[in-house]
Amino acid sequence: MRIPRRLAPVALAGLLTLAGCSGGSTTQAESGAPATPSPSATTATATETPSPSPTPTPTPEPLMPALHSQTYAQAQAELVRQEISTALLKSAAQHKDVTLPRDHDGWYVCDASPRIGSKVTATTTVTVKLAEDFSDCTTSFNGYLHQKNDPAYTPPAPKPKPVPTTQAPAPAPAPEKAAPKPAPKPVGGSMITCPDGKQGYACTSNGHPVVDGQFCPKADRGRTLKATNGTTVTCSYDPSVRPYRWQ
Repeated sequence: MRIPRRLAPVALAGLLTLAGCSGGSTTQAESGAPATPSPSATTATATETPSPSPTPTPTPEPLMPALHSQTYAQAQAELVRQEISTALLKSAAQHKDVTLPRDHDGWYVCDASPRIGSKVTATTTVTVKLAEDFSDCTTSFNGYLHQKNDPAYTPPAPKPKPVPTTQAPAPAPAPEKAAPKPAPKPVGGSMITCPDGKQGYACTSNGHPVVDGQFCPKADRGRTLKATNGTTVTCSYDPSVRPYRWQ
């Protein structure tokens, strides 16, 4: 169709208007609006469950070691080695009539508590009874080292003095040639009862039967006696053990 020349501007304006309407529609992506996520893109976040912490294993309590016959310094070292605190370690003299000196590291352990193998806790008090000489550990007169200090001890009555005579003393006999003296025999021909109530062939100075291999008191050093097994033993020094013993 031929458009008259005078209507050409109007027709051109109408065409431009139609072109603007058809191009004015925009997509959701061009408008800049946020995209709605699809359900398939949504994932559930897993909740992590914390693992239980391991239960700590309790440390076993140490056991009371054997301290008998050790010096006080050795006993302290043994307790430390067994991881037992010496803060509650107490020491005392074995006998009632003995005073424990300030420096007693060289004294010997006669007795200790608690008993061997008992559990020792952080509040357990360890007590040791000490003697200066280990052989004194077996000597006791109702808890006293010296019998004269025992209140229950009754000393023997003194021997009466001889009554003087007015007669002239008899003349001394002519000296005779003395026969050679036989070699001394050890004391103990038959079984006797010692002051402690036990039987033996001979008794020590502190009132116990002489036993072969046992420690002997200071007063018996050098004495030769008959032991309970019938052998003759002497209280002498044993280089393998510090105290003296019957051997």
